[in-house]
Amino acid sequence: MRQRHALAAAIFLALTVLHTWPLASDPARMSRIHDDEWLNAWAVSWIAHQLPRAPLDLFDANMFHPAEQTMRYTEPLVVPGLIGAPFYWLGASPLLTHNLLVLAGFLLTALAMHRLVVHWTGDFWSGILAGALLTFGTAMATRIAHIQFLHFYAFPLAVLALDRLLTGGRARDAAWVGVWVTVAALTSGYLVLLVVATLGAAFLMRTDDWWGRRGIGITARLGAAAAVTGAVLVLLMRPYLGAELQRSVVVDAESIGASLQAFLLTAADLHYGLWSEQFWSGDARSAMFPGVVAIALAAVALATPRRHAPRGIRRMLAGIGATGVVLSLGMLTPIYGWLAVVMPPLLGLRSPSRFAILAIFALAALAGIGWRIVRARIQPRWPAAAAIGLLALATLESLHAPIPYRPLLRDEWYPPIYRALDTAPPGPVAELPLPRTVFIHQNARYLLASTQHWRPILNGFGGFYPDSYREAVRRLSTFPSDDSVDYLRSIGVQTVIVHGRRLRTFQFNRLQEAADRRTDVRLQARVGRDVVYRIVPRDDRK
Repeated sequence: MRQRHALAAAIFLALTVLHTWPLASDPARMSRIHDDEWLNAWAVSWIAHQLPRAPLDLFDANMFHPAEQTMRYTEPLVVPGLIGAPFYWLGASPLLTHNLLVLAGFLLTALAMHRLVVHWTGDFWSGILAGALLTFGTAMATRIAHIQFLHFYAFPLAVLALDRLLTGGRARDAAWVGVWVTVAALTSGYLVLLVVATLGAAFLMRTDDWWGRRGIGITARLGAAAAVTGAVLVLLMRPYLGAELQRSVVVDAESIGASLQAFLLTAADLHYGLWSEQFWSGDARSAMFPGVVAIALAAVALATPRRHAPRGIRRMLAGIGATGVVLSLGMLTPIYGWLAVVMPPLLGLRSPSRFAILAIFALAALAGIGWRIVRARIQPRWPAAAAIGLLALATLESLHAPIPYRPLLRDEWYPPIYRALDTAPPGPVAELPLPRTVFIHQNARYLLASTQHWRPILNGFGGFYPDSYREAVRRLSTFPSDDSVDYLRSIGVQTVIVHGRRLRTFQFNRLQEAADRRTDVRLQARVGRDVVYRIVPRDDRK
C-alpha cells in the first residue's frame, strides 16, 4: 500500500511539473505577473509572518488602514498559509512560497481525488486517471494564479467521508465530514460553499442509504457534526460576520446560453487550435471543457448496467454534476435565489460560474469508474500499459504548457524606493496613486512589496473593500492639498510614497511643485521618479 501511495505521488508530481512548466525550473523567480498571484503571495506570507507573533490577531492584516481585521476582505487562505509557513520561515521569498503552494495544490488535489476513486473502484489506475482529469484539466490550469482554487483537496475528501458515513454509519466518518468542511472554509469562501452544496446534493441522491430506521442514526451523527462544525467556524471566522462587503459588481454572463458556452471553452493546446478558438470569449477563467476522455468514459459509466458500478455512486455523481451546472448559471435561474434563502452567502459570490467545477469533478469521478468497467471487460494483456497509454492521451489533450511565466527580479516587485522606509518615521504608509475601486486590483503590487517592511498601508486588494478605502481614494486624489494632508494626519500617516512612473508626467510635476510649496510636506527620499514624502505633524512645523 505504501508503495502504491508513493507511486501515485510520483506520477502526480511529474504531471504537476509538466502541466505547470516552466514553473519548476525556477520557482524562486517565476511569476505570471498577475494581480491575484501577488495578492495570494502576500496573503500566505502574512499568515506565516503573523502566526508566530500574534496568532489571535491573524485577521488584522497590514492593508486597508485604518480599517480593522482587514484579512476578511479577501480569501482566508489559512490552510495553504499553514502549509507554506515552514518554507517562509526557512527564508523563502513570498513569490517562492506562493509557487511552492501552487505545486502543492495540484499534487494534493490529485492525490485526494485518487483516494476517493480508488475507494469506489478498488483500482489504482482508475484513481490515477480521475485525479489527472480533475486536477490538470483546463478548469484548474487556467486558474494557476488562484491557489485557493488549486487547493481543492478538501472537496473529494469531504465526499469520501460522507460516502463512508452513509455506508458505515460511524460517528468518526461524520466527524471527518466536519473536518473537511472546516478545512474548506479556512481555505476559501468559494470552496466551502462548493463543498456544502455538493454534500447536500450527494445526501439527497443517496436516499437508499439513509432512509428508514437506519437513517436516524446517520442523520443524527451528521447533524451533530454539522452543529459542531458550525460552532467552530463561527468562532474561527467571526471577522467575516457583519463585515462591510463593498465591491464592484461583476456579472458572469448575460444569458444561459452564454454561460453554458463555458463548457465548450478550453485553453488546452490541442483543442484550442482545433476548434475551441471559435468559442473563445477572451476570459480564460470561464474555460470549463472537461475533455474528450472524461466525457467518453463518463458515458460508459452511466450507460453500464448497475451491477458494474458502485451502489448509488453513479446517481450521486450525476446529481452533483447537475447541481454544478445549474448553480453555475447564478441568478439566471430562480433556483440560485431559492437556494440563497438557505445559504445567504451565495448572494455575496462574485462568480457563480465557479460552481461548474462540480460538473468537472463528477465527470472525472465517473470517468475513473468508466475506465474500471472498460478494463474489466477487455482484460488487456498489459493492464498497466493500457492505463498509462490512456493517461498519456488525457495528458496530451489537457496540456497547456508552457505556461506564460517569466523571471521576476526582486527590484521589480520591491523597487529601491522602499529602502527609504528604513529612515522614515514609524507607522502606516500611503502609496500613490491610490487606484479607484474599479481598479483596486492594481494595489496588488503594493501588497507584495509590503511583505518586506510589514507596515500598515492604506492600499489593499480583495474580493471586497471597506468604506474607508473609498474615502481614502476621494481625499488623496488631490494630494498634497490641505484636505488630503489633514486626512493623512487624522489616520496617523506620516509617510507617503509617490510612484511617479504610474502618473502622467504633467501630473507628477504638478504634485512635486505643490509639495515643494508646503512646509508640512517634506521630501524624504527620491529614486528616479519615485519619491517619499514625510507629513510633518502640526506640533513639529516651524
